Amino acid sequence: MKKFTLVLNLVCFLALGSFAQSMYGDAVKADVKMKYVYSFEEALKKAKEENKLIFFNCFADWAVPCHSMNKLVFSDQEFADWMDKHFVNFFIDVTTPAGRPFADKYKITFQAHYLVLNSDGEVVHRIVGGHQIPEFKAILKNALNPKTSLAGMNKRYAAGERNVKFLNAYADVLKIASEDETYKKVVEELFSKLKKSDWSKKVYWKSFCYMTKDIDSEMFKYMLDHKVDFVKSNGEEQVNQFISNLYARTLYSYASGKEVYNGEKLLNIYLDIQKAGLPKENMVYSLYTIAKYRGEGNFSKMMDVIETVVPTWESTIAVALDLSLAEMKDLDKTDKERLINYFQKRSEKAGGAKKNYLAAISDMVNTEGIKFEDITFNEALKKAKEQGKLIFMDCYTTWCGPCKMMSNQVFKQKQVGDFFNQNFVNLKVDMEKGEGRDLLKRYGVDAFPTMFLLDGDGNIIYKIRGGRSVQAFMTAIKRGQNLKIPFYIQKSRYEAGDRSAELMADYFYTMADAGDVKNVMGEARSYLATLKAPDLYSKSAWELYENFVNNVTDQEFRYLVTNREKFVENIGDSVVNKKIEKVIFPMVIEYLKGSVSKNDIAVAWNLVNTGKFSLDYSLVLLNKIISMYDKKEFSQLIDFYEKDVTSNQDDRTRLNLDVILHYLLKDASSKEKNRAVTYAKKEMEKARPGVRDSYMALIETLSK
Repeated sequence: MKKFTLVLNLVCFLALGSFAQSMYGDAVKADVKMKYVYSFEEALKKAKEENKLIFFNCFADWAVPCHSMNKLVFSDQEFADWMDKHFVNFFIDVTTPAGRPFADKYKITFQAHYLVLNSDGEVVHRIVGGHQIPEFKAILKNALNPKTSLAGMNKRYAAGERNVKFLNAYADVLKIASEDETYKKVVEELFSKLKKSDWSKKVYWKSFCYMTKDIDSEMFKYMLDHKVDFVKSNGEEQVNQFISNLYARTLYSYASGKEVYNGEKLLNIYLDIQKAGLPKENMVYSLYTIAKYRGEGNFSKMMDVIETVVPTWESTIAVALDLSLAEMKDLDKTDKERLINYFQKRSEKAGGAKKNYLAAISDMVNTEGIKFEDITFNEALKKAKEQGKLIFMDCYTTWCGPCKMMSNQVFKQKQVGDFFNQNFVNLKVDMEKGEGRDLLKRYGVDAFPTMFLLDGDGNIIYKIRGGRSVQAFMTAIKRGQNLKIPFYIQKSRYEAGDRSAELMADYFYTMADAGDVKNVMGEARSYLATLKAPDLYSKSAWELYENFVNNVTDQEFRYLVTNREKFVENIGDSVVNKKIEKVIFPMVIEYLKGSVSKNDIAVAWNLVNTGKFSLDYSLVLLNKIISMYDKKEFSQLIDFYEKDVTSNQDDRTRLNLDVILHYLLKDASSKEKNRAVTYAKKEMEKARPGVRDSYMALIETLSK
């Protein structure tokens, strides 16, 4: 069986080059030899002093390609020495608070990602994706030359340079930089200047492949008619692989049920494949046969082929095609049993895909969970109007991992199904098939999964982008169900300039769920900074404080505490105090664990001291407790608990202070810990049943 790496890319739409694919799954431990500077200011200064460019490693710890580059490239001493000679090497993790501003400024959205900057911090060159050392070094040499760097070529292009050699080199640089729009424009210009007889030349092969989108294009037909020339320049294996990739892409759509069956088109494809001279063992013939039998509704013959050939294919495309079978409708009992048996056998040798096969089996036999209706979108609108319900529409694709997670782990939960089947008309739409393509455009779906609550007129009541846990999903759905101002009205009012506290109280969470606001915390706090009294102390503004002001160092939090009495007038003492407690108390626990410094915790206590709280408020008591803890006055600390904490009238305050005793007394003597155990046992006796387990755990920890 020949390699079908490119087939996988085309069919499953993966954006991985051969190098990136080879790295996945490798161990990521690496002895990095690069000499990095970790301060941007220092890098700029050093670049000016040494008259060098800056190589910026835009690292992301979660990204396997970044670690793989460490292992396979940046751990090579010879390469590292070359880099140190030619660049000031700067490193920062762009996913950290210190690194995120760089990600925003330099538009770092894909990993691995590398920039070459000048001493003014301007982009000279951009490299998106991993490369092996020889190619990576060649790319960086282009960056060192003002004529061949991305910035230099941009200037040459803007100045009107358009010769074929330049356009071809410029296209390569743009491709590496993932400058897709400009790359498309430049490649189109390049081919407008080439003669057809030049299309087959090796120097234009990458761009020709980019320009040749499908089997119906003029360029593909020219390639088939002049295959000898292409083979002579680029090699028979590479040309055959590209031809089979394009056929496989089309045939896979039919074989997986994405495209509605078209017998005449399939027959024409078969004849063209033979004309193209592809070898008989090529997988496109099997794809054609599977597509033919699936379209004809001949399940038995289709499965005969699938059971024979699909297990021999590359695993990712094989699994994808297999799992598309679970979407087939109206299978009789015998056919369903055969498919389940096939999935069971495949799961036994499927490695990491085992869970996907088992989930497919579960979906076929499990009728609990959300019941999605097999109706058109317009029929769903009509039904929603008649029943006075909203539509829940799940927009998915068959290749989307988070979509499968939602289907397998969230939608099939009984508690989720019970709620959705009662409250919504449920519609599941493949965005790459049938009317899904029109709905994708209509609702601007640009990521998967995207889920909507729609009214009977098709208006967006709420939008949720991205997979999430059952609890987070249900929270978002109920938030959308109970929203005072629907999504589409919020959006139109905001775009019209409305920035009232009433609108913005819901806007940030709504748009965060929809994926339309990226830095929701920052934007919400920035909005709060624009408010003035009385809006600043209103109940609408308070919802923003509750949801988005969660750090002692936030300017808005400091304002809240120092102006607590003004908030209390509108919101109430208990609500305001609980909010302040929710921010500071966890910080104190982290301090006790050693994760927060004494200077940082002092900031919190300064705020508590300015807040004019009652003497029995939890944070006032906690401040005194931590003071004794810092001085290691453990005996006095237990005295305080036995006198002041136990007499506090608020059950919640007593519990919160009690359960941290094991942190407070970790360095105490056995005698002092025994006193604390005695205290905890007394408190447990008078505690309500629901919290006694917390005291049991405390006693057990102290006893150790």
